[in-house]
Amino acid sequence: MAAILGATPLASQAVDYSVKGYASLIGGMTTDKNEFRPHNKYGDGVYDQSFDFSPESRVGLQFTAQITDKLSATAQVVSRGALDWDPELPWAYVAYDVNDNLQIKAGRLKAPFYMYSDYQDVGYALPWISPPRNAYMVPADYMEGVNFLASFSTGAIDHTIEIFGGGMDDTRDSESKEEVDANTEIIGLTWSPSYDWLSLRFTHTEARHIDLHTPTLDAFSGAVAGYAAAFPGAVDPKMVRNTTLDDNKASFSGIGLKADFEKVFVIAELNQLVWDTSVFSNQKRFYATAGYRVSDKFSPYVTFMKNDDPGGSIIPTGNPQIDGGLTALSAASDTTAWAIGGRYDLMPNVALKAEYQSQSSDRSIYLEDVADTLRVSVDVLF
Repeated sequence: MAAILGATPLASQAVDYSVKGYASLIGGMTTDKNEFRPHNKYGDGVYDQSFDFSPESRVGLQFTAQITDKLSATAQVVSRGALDWDPELPWAYVAYDVNDNLQIKAGRLKAPFYMYSDYQDVGYALPWISPPRNAYMVPADYMEGVNFLASFSTGAIDHTIEIFGGGMDDTRDSESKEEVDANTEIIGLTWSPSYDWLSLRFTHTEARHIDLHTPTLDAFSGAVAGYAAAFPGAVDPKMVRNTTLDDNKASFSGIGLKADFEKVFVIAELNQLVWDTSVFSNQKRFYATAGYRVSDKFSPYVTFMKNDDPGGSIIPTGNPQIDGGLTALSAASDTTAWAIGGRYDLMPNVALKAEYQSQSSDRSIYLEDVADTLRVSVDVLF
């Protein structure tokens, strides 16, 4: 015991600690009568005609302990204005470097669905104020599991491959909107080849045993089941199964591109969320950004966004209210948006941004999906 206690101070001194942080002060408003949700997960973050800093502003701290030259532990705490600045823990994991080309992470991680998943909250690392909302559409992003990250080269092409899997138990808290509770098991793969000025990214994730609940969906699913029980034969068994909110399946696929020509840069992603058995409409989302570096400090850009959501398949029950709900859940959607903005690097760790966005849609479940917005931000690293 004495030997152990004697060794403890030496072990503690051998650990290197570091603390880094980031903050984004984002203000905005809509320029028409509609409201706008800038993200899918944080339901209380809504812009209206009054200028507001709370929907997207956030601050984060990242703590890292380098235990050995191969083993480290990382935790990140984030507070958001949309959630009354209550802290959350998006990252809490240990990482082990097997060698220079293979790293294993285990713990609480962000599922790498998107090209900017790893630093989606770090505004300074983004060319925009926030990634285009339409393509970053999965309402859950935390997972508890493992991630294998491997890198290698073939000739002049560098490759990065991620294999990840785990459980997601993620909730969107809200006082003004419905709480969304998502629980599922996922396994996925990403491949990112890069060559000089061009970087590509391909990703695919399979989700199984999905439990997805909101008060409205729970009530609707109960109504379908109740009507089927009260009137045997009135509801096709397939529709009863498809409106069940437990043990569903889905897949997410994405293609990303970055092209950098020194002065001109292009960023694009095409993402698709497909439900295997549910009546929910599938989601096919695309954006493309083109920017120009006028100087080392100033980079204006334009972005085009497109939602092409094919409708689901329903079998009418004969009940007008239930059939109306089924139609709303499964209806197709065609939404187009564009944005113009710019970034100015005031200091090596401070960036100023501004963006105006306009949207139009033939259909939207939420009015917030089709509003014109003006936003400004200050992004800081510290």
